[in-house]
Amino acid sequence: MDSRVSIVNANTFSYTDVGRIKESVNKAIEMIGLKKFLKPGMNVLIKPNLVMDRNFNHDGGVECLYTQAVVVEAVLENIIQLLDGKGKIIIGDAPMQECVFDELTGFKEIIERYKSSNIEIELVDFRELTSYVKNGMHYSFINENAKGKIVNLGKNSEFYLEDNLDCTKMRVTNYDPRILPKHHHDEVHEYYVSEYLLDADVIVNMPKPKSHRKGGATIALKNLVGINTRKEFLPHHTKGSVQEGGDEYLQKNHIHALRSSLLDEKNKLEAENKHWLAKLLKFPILGCSYILKKAGNAYAEGSWYGNDTISKTIVDLNRIAIYADKTGKIRTTPQRTMIIVADMIVSGEKEGPVNPTPKNVGLIAAGTNSVCFDEAVSTLMGFDYHKIPSIVRARKSKGVLPLVREDEEALIFSNISDIDGKRISELHSENLYWFEPTAGWKNHIEKHY
Repeated sequence: MDSRVSIVNANTFSYTDVGRIKESVNKAIEMIGLKKFLKPGMNVLIKPNLVMDRNFNHDGGVECLYTQAVVVEAVLENIIQLLDGKGKIIIGDAPMQECVFDELTGFKEIIERYKSSNIEIELVDFRELTSYVKNGMHYSFINENAKGKIVNLGKNSEFYLEDNLDCTKMRVTNYDPRILPKHHHDEVHEYYVSEYLLDADVIVNMPKPKSHRKGGATIALKNLVGINTRKEFLPHHTKGSVQEGGDEYLQKNHIHALRSSLLDEKNKLEAENKHWLAKLLKFPILGCSYILKKAGNAYAEGSWYGNDTISKTIVDLNRIAIYADKTGKIRTTPQRTMIIVADMIVSGEKEGPVNPTPKNVGLIAAGTNSVCFDEAVSTLMGFDYHKIPSIVRARKSKGVLPLVREDEEALIFSNISDIDGKRISELHSENLYWFEPTAGWKNHIEKHY
């Protein structure tokens, strides 16, 4: 069975070229038949990738970092037209805890421009916990306006009955390690999901395809990490070496183990507002990092191809997005539709997601199934999707909550004649854009011909 993936060459690498970008978005969503999925009265969630307001690669800029507002606006215009004055549109995401939401360029202006339309439109920060960093310390505060529900996947979780699973070792960077095991153990695998997601009839998933330190690549599947109100529910890696049952790094290493334990203590102290004590740990942590880097162990916290944790979280969240009803109960039939529209005018390569280097691509891509879409787009990025664990897991997700039909595969529709009408297996080396992966994935994820 074919799953349409549209790839449109916008003939520009500039976000100021508004006319060409909007024309390309219109063409991409027309190719996948957007109007079949939207009707008046629906609640629509537009979910861009708003990971961070600033690029930690100081030469990278934000155009390669997060989904740009002009692309979101082009999608919004189409949705407004199809809803015909009846319904509601939310533009929302849960970026990293340190992201300054108001600094994300262009999004407030979108709301201002369209508030006079007959449709209710709202820009929402899904996060319940946010923080700022001062002198290397995280200072956190609670957003009382956040709305979330705990959704328990239970036996439908990728973590359930995993061999040798030790939930006490699961971690998410910069969060109190004591919280995760409360929500992941035995038959309990809970996520704290935004009510805006649960209330939606249609999700328009708008990723910014980039290389990714923990996941290899972030495309449509990975973008749903941002449907959570609290990141402490999200396993990102498992503490320790592969030899010790973890996936943080490959071989047993006393310096690496010490660094991980010190980070745990620092995160606990920050959570308890004991910042003066946490500061004392900053220097031995930096010392361990320096020694590891000198010894060639540059990646940390699961930022390599051996990470077997984040892919499970990604698949779990995609199941929730499709199968959780408005109350958060898991059903066996799809509860909402997913449409994907990706901003690839300028994508990110090398040390994504928050240190990316700009990659001029000039594409708008769209699709109707996240697995097929990620298989197609990762291939165009020059990656072998069989080496991206989240895509492999999602493809295998059969049972009662499948994310793709067994016979479903991408068929590309494009204004680029060389790839129009082709399947992934028919693409050639010269058709690809050859992104450079992160250091922890280099010489592993690249596609070979």
